[in-house]
Amino acid sequence: MRIVSSAMAPITAKQRIGELDVLRGFALLGVLVANLFWWSVTYYSAPIERMEEIFADPANAAILFGIDWLVSDKANTMFATLFGIGFWVQMQRIEQREGAFREIYLRRLAILLILGLANLLLIWPWDILFIYSLAGFLLFALRKMPAKAMLALGLVLVFAQPLLGFLQDLQPFADWGERMFTPEAAATRNAIFVYGSYGEWVGHVWQLFLYEGLLSLEIPIWVFYALGRFLLGAYIARSGWLDRISTLRPQVRRVFMIALPAGLLCEGVYAAGLFPDVVPDGFALDMLHAASSFVLALAYGCGLVLMFNAPPTRPLTEIFAPVGRIALTNYMVQGVFIGLLLYGFHGGLALAGSITPNGALLCALLFFIAQVVISHLWLAYFRFGPLEWAWRALTYGEAPPITRHGVPTQA
Repeated sequence: MRIVSSAMAPITAKQRIGELDVLRGFALLGVLVANLFWWSVTYYSAPIERMEEIFADPANAAILFGIDWLVSDKANTMFATLFGIGFWVQMQRIEQREGAFREIYLRRLAILLILGLANLLLIWPWDILFIYSLAGFLLFALRKMPAKAMLALGLVLVFAQPLLGFLQDLQPFADWGERMFTPEAAATRNAIFVYGSYGEWVGHVWQLFLYEGLLSLEIPIWVFYALGRFLLGAYIARSGWLDRISTLRPQVRRVFMIALPAGLLCEGVYAAGLFPDVVPDGFALDMLHAASSFVLALAYGCGLVLMFNAPPTRPLTEIFAPVGRIALTNYMVQGVFIGLLLYGFHGGLALAGSITPNGALLCALLFFIAQVVISHLWLAYFRFGPLEWAWRALTYGEAPPITRHGVPTQA
């Protein structure tokens, strides 16, 4: 093991920005709810006939609308924007200590890429870490852009999915994407999830990655989706707003008061598109969603920042901080939990295709409560989550002490 210079050492606990842990933990709640909910009630896990029953049942209308309205894309947007913020904060601090930011950051991204690809192919097919690592390399290449150019490109890429989505309607991309979602393919996938072996599951997931992820252009488009949010997060950190939160609270409050009703209204219109008889689907609706999901995520972030900086409400936000502090571990564990809930191998409950929308939401909320409790307990004895510790050890070439023995907690 080589000794790491102070310029290259990990950031200490005193250098952490408390709001970021809170925001990251809150985003993880939304990520878990959205991932478990939509993976379980759609043709990713259920036969198409079962999915149609769920969407046609009036009893499910409220929960389908509510999740799409309040959660979907908002959690991903918060998570990705926080990644961009973290990138810029880390870059500034390492360069201030005259550290080799390029070496550290590229190694860190390479590790994340390997971890994300393994997670995607072996544990959780909707993994986002692989996409984040690819977008992270692009963010690194763009780090010297002028601030205004970074803001402008980030805002354009907020609309990456609707603007680039037309490519997926072209041949052969459309055929490759639809190949995995025919009634036969969905039925086969459900049978593998419920009755198949782990090897069969992995084989099918690799096909899903190839056809629905790569050849249909879904993953490339998601990389640009993430990059736009990374750039906006980097711009926020670059502007120095995080260091001046206490003096910017009036402005943050004004943004919150405008963004919350605007985001709720426009996302409500978009979510109504789940029911074509109410709001017709189409490009205009997708563009509205791209903008309003970001606006509503911004409102959530501003609201949490205001609560964190107000003594009466700060304890409510601090509940999320330990979850966000070991976000990588908690995110990976969520994928394992979804697998144990939906698949039949390795002692799983095999609920794919049979779990109800209400059941999926309840399971997500209960598991997140468990993550809150375990994260609080874990950080009382340990300085990092297990995967955070491994990531740092591989990044800096030195295994830091993981237990608490009077040593400043590292981040």
